[in-house]
Amino acid sequence: MWIRPISKAGLQHCPLILQLPPNLGHNNMTPKARSSAMEAAGFDSDGREFKNAQEMWREQIGDEGDAPKKTQWYREGVAYWEGVEASVDGVLGGFGQVNDADINGSEAFLNTLLHERFHGGGSNQHLVALDCGSGIGRITKNLLIRYFNEVDLLEPVSHFLDAARESLSQEYFVASDVHKATNFYCASLQEFTPDAGRYNVIWIQWCIGHLTDDDFVSFFERAKDLFWIKKTEASPDLICTSRTYFVNVDCTCIK
Repeated sequence: MWIRPISKAGLQHCPLILQLPPNLGHNNMTPKARSSAMEAAGFDSDGREFKNAQEMWREQIGDEGDAPKKTQWYREGVAYWEGVEASVDGVLGGFGQVNDADINGSEAFLNTLLHERFHGGGSNQHLVALDCGSGIGRITKNLLIRYFNEVDLLEPVSHFLDAARESLSQEYFVASDVHKATNFYCASLQEFTPDAGRYNVIWIQWCIGHLTDDDFVSFFERAKDLFWIKKTEASPDLICTSRTYFVNVDCTCIK
């Protein structure tokens, strides 16, 4: 099935579910078949039916250029997370038990990329990462800060970012010049422009699904001279790398 978030309840709580033909999976779909699947009818968790994903998006954010409706979409998303506890279980939607497996899978993925893209896995370089939708700093604390000399955190929910700052300040490596969390930006992904030339890797996990299509493309354009990592729950090995060009990446979540 193809899943896309559609409501103020956030990513986990009100997805649009579009049924695919039987036995039609992501790995064996041709581009034409995948395009047809995107036109499939579906329904949300409130039982509302939509002819296709485009109809769902028109319902949620209006036609192109409907700024007030798009603003409301983002405002309601942040409002949902503002009511969530600043804990591992909270940011994982009540599934805190997947944290260890997620970190282990992410580390294997990151190791592969670092050894493919940087001489010696980057061990002799000063590497800087941006953790997008960082939440309470779960990924930074458990993974990124062990591989990068500096990590900047980007998160629009202020009490999540406060928890990240407090948690990371208690770690011995934060006071070190070798590995540390450097900047804490309380801002939304669709409004943020990365500093040119600062980041070796931008890590985006799960939160990318909250962006509208045009804001998704716009963020890539604002950071087109950077290396990228995009990791999704449906495609844990999905990579987009770019300096002055883009790699066309299939970002649909099809299982």
